[in-house]
Amino acid sequence: MTSAATGSGTDGPEDRHTGCADCDPGLLDHLKCRAKGIQAQADYNKAHETELDDARKQYDSARSSYNEARKAARPDEDDLGKQLNQMIDQLACLVDEPNKIRLLKRAFGHVQHRLRRCYPSRGCEFSDDCDFDRTVDDCQPDAVAATIADIERRTAAAKATFLDLIAEPVEAAKRLAKLKTEVAEIGTQMASDSRRVNFKELYAAALVARDHLETLWRGFANVNAYVDCLCRALTCQIKGYAAISQLKGKEAVHKCHRDQDVAACEKLRDHTTDEVMAEYIRLKHEAYEESKRQPEQNDERTDNRDRDREGSRDRDNENWHGHQDYGRP
Repeated sequence: MTSAATGSGTDGPEDRHTGCADCDPGLLDHLKCRAKGIQAQADYNKAHETELDDARKQYDSARSSYNEARKAARPDEDDLGKQLNQMIDQLACLVDEPNKIRLLKRAFGHVQHRLRRCYPSRGCEFSDDCDFDRTVDDCQPDAVAATIADIERRTAAAKATFLDLIAEPVEAAKRLAKLKTEVAEIGTQMASDSRRVNFKELYAAALVARDHLETLWRGFANVNAYVDCLCRALTCQIKGYAAISQLKGKEAVHKCHRDQDVAACEKLRDHTTDEVMAEYIRLKHEAYEESKRQPEQNDERTDNRDRDREGSRDRDNENWHGHQDYGRP
């Protein structure tokens, strides 16, 4: 009978397996998922690249146009202000009833307050700093979708503000033209037959026109205030897209690992016997490596025992010679 027949001769292929302490095929899976995350970021950036480039061009254009619009409107503003002040004084005289003028002013104040609630006209209403760094760093895989939704909402608000502001140079010119028509109409009626004119109503119209002049620039005190608000809205968009890009990468990596786990479980279920044999080979190799270390450990223990015995004999010899010398002259 050959040694192979007895099972004590040449080992099978699995018995010749040699292990590798640094072997980790899972690193490949990790690299694949990381690559998918990078690709997801790149795809998102590519999808919004044109949008952000256009926004930057719109920002530069609006900043210049707004400055020009305010300079061009300044003479008309001064002229309309003088006209309205004169009209209000004249109409107060034409009404010639101080109590009615006082009530008209109070009524206008109440309505103006309600208007401000609808249209604040307080300059920059955008206050989100859009600091998403910590939000992205601390975001756990299960919270990625909700975090993206929140940042998208805030980015959309910044975009809406930005689009509203870049239209201001044109919209302000329209408001100025409308106001000039409004003041001219009041002047025309004041110059018409006084028997057909309601001077109280004209007085109220003049107060409204003056308010339109005061809110012509929506509460922006100067060009710098407008540009600062416009810049904040644009910056928030850029930060928002950058944060979402990173989260899209995290989301892709997480999904990749989750898909890999599902695939691994399916493989384990469909090829259970193969996995058992693979685990058997691994355990057998560990046992083999352990058995190779045992003789070395045994030899070390033997050497220690020999050294202990030699040390003990040396001490015995010293003691014996000591007894022999004791009592000699």
